[in-house]
Amino acid sequence: MSSTLEELCAGVLKDGWASGLGSLEQLRSEARRLGWGEVSFRRTDPPVISLRPLDAADAKPNSLSSRYGAAAQPLHTDGAHLLEPPDLVLLVAEETSAVPTLLWKRPSIGYRLSVTQDMEHGVFLVQHGPESFFSTALSGHYLRYDPGCMSPCDERARNTAQYYAEAIESVVEHHWDEPGTVLLINNRRVLHARAAAQDEPERELKRVAFRLKERRA
Repeated sequence: MSSTLEELCAGVLKDGWASGLGSLEQLRSEARRLGWGEVSFRRTDPPVISLRPLDAADAKPNSLSSRYGAAAQPLHTDGAHLLEPPDLVLLVAEETSAVPTLLWKRPSIGYRLSVTQDMEHGVFLVQHGPESFFSTALSGHYLRYDPGCMSPCDERARNTAQYYAEAIESVVEHHWDEPGTVLLINNRRVLHARAAAQDEPERELKRVAFRLKERRA
């Protein structure tokens, strides 16, 4: 049975992400009825793109694939290079995949004050061509982080980058075990990554990202 966007959003509000079964077009149609705006990550990209393992030489500049190729990716948020990143990211696998997506949510308790201060005050250069800008990795409750396009400019930013690198040890694995599996991620509060995909070059996910009319997630 297909999951509705309402069901997925309930899981996202509770846990930071939610998974089910469904079709990309069904969920996009529901999002349009809710007034959500689809986000293109580059001016030349359509809103829906296919994500496949790429060799570093074939990837777009400043993308994670350009640095890591088909090897395991570090934790990140999508669209970190945009002044206003998307609120939600929807991934859809039409076929099964043995390569999991890794998910990490900032803990609500047991969080060291010094870590929060580093995230709130450490300055990164966000590389986006002539539109590059400076930003922190945490603003209020909202995360922005992608080591492919964000370079630390001070010690606090370097501490933040190290913290996120070490957070890969405490991720939750999402497995693409059934055709038509969908994964909705709160892109402002959850980091995600792809495990190593050298052994599955045919892996493909469809991705579309949304900005909400009002931030609820």
